Amino acid sequence: MTAINNTTTIQVDNTNRPNTTILLQDTPTPSPALLARLTSHLPYSLPLLRRLQFADKFKGGRTDETHVLYARLGRHPGVDGSASGDDHDGNGDGVETGHFAAAYVDLSQGPETQVWVYSSLEPDAAGGDRDSSDELYSWAKPGSEGGEGRVRSALEEEALDLVLALFRRIRTIAAGGAGGSSPANATSAPSPAPVLAGTVHEVLRHGLLARGVRLLKPSGIIAERDWEVCGKWLFRVEDIPTVAKDNHGLPEGMRWDRVRPSDIDVARSRTNIKRRVETMLKLPGMVVRLENEAPAAWAFLGLDGSLMVHVEEAYRQLGLARLLVSKLMVEHIADFSDDGWGTADVFTGNYQSQGLCRKIGGKNTWALSWALVDVTTVGDAV
Repeated sequence: MTAINNTTTIQVDNTNRPNTTILLQDTPTPSPALLARLTSHLPYSLPLLRRLQFADKFKGGRTDETHVLYARLGRHPGVDGSASGDDHDGNGDGVETGHFAAAYVDLSQGPETQVWVYSSLEPDAAGGDRDSSDELYSWAKPGSEGGEGRVRSALEEEALDLVLALFRRIRTIAAGGAGGSSPANATSAPSPAPVLAGTVHEVLRHGLLARGVRLLKPSGIIAERDWEVCGKWLFRVEDIPTVAKDNHGLPEGMRWDRVRPSDIDVARSRTNIKRRVETMLKLPGMVVRLENEAPAAWAFLGLDGSLMVHVEEAYRQLGLARLLVSKLMVEHIADFSDDGWGTADVFTGNYQSQGLCRKIGGKNTWALSWALVDVTTVGDAV
């Protein structure tokens, strides 16, 4: 293990495949090579890439507890102890190739999402363009095409090795061992609390389950459900209806406004998803405000750029949600990047929100969920 300029590089023996080694970097900010790889994997890498962009471009977007993890396969170390990554060969464009996995980790952010993870396994397992989250969920269930029980190729298993390496490092971080203490001490330390991983692609969730990783339901999922799955909806800014900057399209007595601190408590009270006041104050947001200054509807772009919207019950059926989300995404996706991609995570069975996404040109593309990961079940800490 080496640490240079707050960068820790770890050579992990791949016990599942003895002819390879895993090269894992733990840095406070992403390397240019990682950003290039994630960009080349758009739109599938959007959740992680947007979280990294938020950390870079928004005040307070990262903390002293932020870790950016990057794992890739390398050939077995030579006699000089060095290891060269097969994926360093590149594709002629200066972008590394081969399987990789990456994560944004900030365990200080609980009870909010603490980990965003991406694997190069995801694009081939996206599940296609399904009409509803129900279809995506069926595609990803155990025993199905994308589910836990199917046979995976050697390359897919290598990709899962990389994801496990990330969580083995997260085990070290959770035990307080990332500052230089021994990973062996982290392995034997008292069991850390499970970490909340967000927007986990269903192919990764089932892959982790198949490897014996214990995944727990986040709070808020009713007891009658074994899990809660979302569809990832994708938008192109150029396909979203343009809403004028003035109050055009809004009913009389309403106007566009910025989010005020006094709006945050109201917004938090309308959802079961746990979000801290200080987090919501950092997010790009927009409000439709009444003449009495009360908010009638509001929308935010989350830490990973995903859309959040709410319309108060008395003002539904007026088209406010479509106007609001269109205006917010057209004007504020560029706060993250100029790549033109917007996203929304819509729960299975939320047909109203699915209909809204369709109205503004969205496509339901893959299935995902949130999971509490018991890091004591991912393997030894590294």
